[in-house]
Amino acid sequence: MEISFATDILTVNILLFVVGLALLIKGCDFFIDAAAQIAREFKIPEIVIGLTLVSIGTSLPEFATDIYASVQGQGNIVIGDLVGSNITNISLVLGVGIMLTGGMSIPKHLIKRDALFMLGSFFLVGGIAFIANGELPRWSGVILLILMTGYFIYLFKNRNALAELEEGEEHEEAAFKSIKVAWIFLLIGLVMIFIGAKALVDNVIYVANRLHLNKALIAATVVAFGTSVPELAVTIGSVIKNKKSIALGNIIGSCIFNLVFIMGLCAIINPIPVAKEILYVINPIMILCGIMLVVFMRTGWRLVRLEGIIFLLTYVGFIIYNVFKVC
Repeated sequence: MEISFATDILTVNILLFVVGLALLIKGCDFFIDAAAQIAREFKIPEIVIGLTLVSIGTSLPEFATDIYASVQGQGNIVIGDLVGSNITNISLVLGVGIMLTGGMSIPKHLIKRDALFMLGSFFLVGGIAFIANGELPRWSGVILLILMTGYFIYLFKNRNALAELEEGEEHEEAAFKSIKVAWIFLLIGLVMIFIGAKALVDNVIYVANRLHLNKALIAATVVAFGTSVPELAVTIGSVIKNKKSIALGNIIGSCIFNLVFIMGLCAIINPIPVAKEILYVINPIMILCGIMLVVFMRTGWRLVRLEGIIFLLTYVGFIIYNVFKVC
């Protein structure tokens, strides 16, 4: 018999949702610190950690939430959360980051490799869903995982060139007193993440069913914001520590990991239905955000405050649309 974190009392479910979100965020914090410390022990360059381990770590809430939702046959939550998280990452998280810094210089390689790969994945997922009549079938998951593997191989083959970007940036102090302690907190973080994900999904399903709400749109807004909190925290932290390229790399890396790896894995577990609202409105908004990011990065090789305002206004418009649709 499966244990559910949802009850028949709405206020208790809301509390469990908040507790689940808190477990996700704190577990993610433990995992990122431990993973980064372990990676440094193996002499992996800081920026590679930012583009891979940190972006993967901040995407763990999406990973845990959506893998569990996929196993439960709740593909509408999967597609809503992942697409909504990418919109949130670019429009809200990056918008806040730009406003805090006043501007970010753009390394050219970040457009030529990472940003274009991210944008291409947006078009690919949207195109597959359209061609497959509102579904991401299992074969699409295989394609996405192959692409993710190729991307990681390329990153690690070029890690020495990427290491040059670390010049002028101070390295993080070890979060734990030893590697053994780091491994322990890595596992603790994972347990917290998966328990938090279950509490989150169980209560989203229960509340959406009880109030007759669209699960995909709830996932694209409430769940997507919740699972994007780690990206927001890492971005603000990176800006404070003057690691702007790591902040931007984390956002782009998280968007790639969300849509290529997590979506691919979920599609293999269970084909993902793509609701009309996602196919014709939310997906195009995600693609628009990706196009704006690439264009803004290319103009003057810098992101400026006006572009941050445009991103934030895009997020406000996205939320207003979903509020009207849900209500």
